[in-house]
Amino acid sequence: MFWNLTVQGSANLWFAAFQMENLFSTARGADNVIYERLADGNYDIKKTSREHLEQFGSAGLRTLCLAYRDLSMDQYKSWNEKFVQAKSSLRDRDKKLDEVAELIEKDLILIGCTAIEDKLQEGVPACIETLSAAGIKIWVLTGDKMETAINIAYACSLVNNDTKQFIISSETDTIREAEDRGDPVEIARVIKESVKQSLRSYLEEARRSLSNTPERKLAFIIDGRCLMYALDPALRVNLLGLSLICHSVVCCRVSPLQKAQVTSLVRKGARKITLSIGDGANDVSMIQAAHVGIGISGQEGMQAVMASDFAIAQFRYLTDLLLVHGRWSYLRLCKVITYFFYKNLTFTLTQFWFTFQTGFSGQRFYDDWFQSLYNVIFTALPVIMVGLFDKDVSASLSKKYPQLYQEGIRNTFFKWKVIAVWGFFAFYQSIVFYYFTAAASQHGHGSSGKILGQWDVSTMAFTCVVVTVNLRLLMSCNSITRWHYFSVAGSIAAWFLFIFIYSAIMTSFDRQENVYFVIYVLMSTFFFYLTLILVPVIALFGDFLYLSLQRWLFPYDYQVVQEMHKDDPHEYSMIRLPERSHLSPEEARSYAISMLPRENSKHTGFAFDSPGYESFFASQQGVCVPHKPWDVARRASMKQQRQQPQRTGRS
Repeated sequence: MFWNLTVQGSANLWFAAFQMENLFSTARGADNVIYERLADGNYDIKKTSREHLEQFGSAGLRTLCLAYRDLSMDQYKSWNEKFVQAKSSLRDRDKKLDEVAELIEKDLILIGCTAIEDKLQEGVPACIETLSAAGIKIWVLTGDKMETAINIAYACSLVNNDTKQFIISSETDTIREAEDRGDPVEIARVIKESVKQSLRSYLEEARRSLSNTPERKLAFIIDGRCLMYALDPALRVNLLGLSLICHSVVCCRVSPLQKAQVTSLVRKGARKITLSIGDGANDVSMIQAAHVGIGISGQEGMQAVMASDFAIAQFRYLTDLLLVHGRWSYLRLCKVITYFFYKNLTFTLTQFWFTFQTGFSGQRFYDDWFQSLYNVIFTALPVIMVGLFDKDVSASLSKKYPQLYQEGIRNTFFKWKVIAVWGFFAFYQSIVFYYFTAAASQHGHGSSGKILGQWDVSTMAFTCVVVTVNLRLLMSCNSITRWHYFSVAGSIAAWFLFIFIYSAIMTSFDRQENVYFVIYVLMSTFFFYLTLILVPVIALFGDFLYLSLQRWLFPYDYQVVQEMHKDDPHEYSMIRLPERSHLSPEEARSYAISMLPRENSKHTGFAFDSPGYESFFASQQGVCVPHKPWDVARRASMKQQRQQPQRTGRS
């Protein structure tokens, strides 16, 4: 998982004219970007600013460096012509703009540095701690200075005092000595060799720590300058190996391109499911490189939101999105897919057994309309209800036990073992449907004395199939609502309604005479009712026995949580207030507020509950609750009441 709290990673230039003769350009950006573009002679102020930046970063502040360069009018005009040409270019426009920018973003004079405080949103540390408990590895890709990024990691509970940190930084004495000599080739060689040695030694140390003390947390921290060399194909394997061993990774002073490269490295190199979350335009490439992209709408603009798959208003809503809605969606999707496999395999195998009786002559067992409407009408609605409403535990329990999310990480409900179980019972039930109905009809006859034929047996078998597969879906549901009952009963009723009408009509344009009056003949016999009761019971007995033993002997994690909280009241049930004599005034007030109806947010545009409506609903219910300053609904309603003109009566 990735998220981003960055400042701009490259210098931005402004131009101002003084008396139309001289110009100077001002640049601001990260210290590593500005320092590379400074002219000779800035050593003293560079050293002083670096010390200040380290102090600011250690205090958790976000820093920027400022620099300028004097330009003559001729220099500016010459550069501006190249800039206009690059800007209007139709091919490699970004590359040409970068090349033109390099012509002027050099020989800068350092002015100083700035630092501001940027607090985290409410609930971010708790959200990250919950996601970590769910088995999600969290990587921080930020443009902040290393000291600031480490402070953010501490504030987010990604790193603590017991965490062993592996730090690869370009701010070492060896690298600084190479920088002072000013040879770019030597600087690149020294940094690459330092990164290579650090990755090799840290990887061996991390493996030893993992085998000796597996409970100890490991953190890998690297800056953007070293990351540029670590992403080299020769070092990429060690970088990925070390990153996957560590519990958390912090990449600081990284550019938007490096964010996308790191995301792609995890996605393609480790073949892991990745999720990127960001709030600014510099996060767009990272969001698009991940499997799932999430944008946070805020003061950074809407670029991240427009490029993302999902949009949320605050970072803490990621807990609900993943641990609640994401996990429910995974469970529903797995159940829908496996159920479709089961019901179609059951339906098909009954026809397969019939081919042994016909000598593989190609004679069909079911009527064409039975086969066409089986998935469209007779078994369609119940599985839709499961895909929409089924949930194993409530939203509060999903967040209380984040370890439940690991069932999805392990892909517990979509393994070959699960599919094999569904296939086995489909095989068993198809045998029951065909051979039980065929054997029971050998001595059966209608009210006219005629024995039952092929179409009587096939109609009877199809009736048992429709009833059984719909009831089997109810057995696999974790939560059953009235919509489940309605869909199952409606599907079975739709089959009987169809066959009543279909069997009563015969035309000369089709082969409908095969099933003409069949259902009426069947329903006039005792064989029909006995088979309709016994065959589904026998077919579902194996499923019932397996589900019982599995829940008793080998329960899933969510089933354990269900048993722990089986006596808890429903999440949305209205409970009567206990005896007030046993409650303090504060407890009675809290309970009354908790029983008030909730309202979805009216001002964020996202499907998450927003606080601040308690006072409004309390006043509607006659409960005295102190007004809250953030109560948007109450203030809006009072404002509307003040704007309404009062009516006065005339005598």
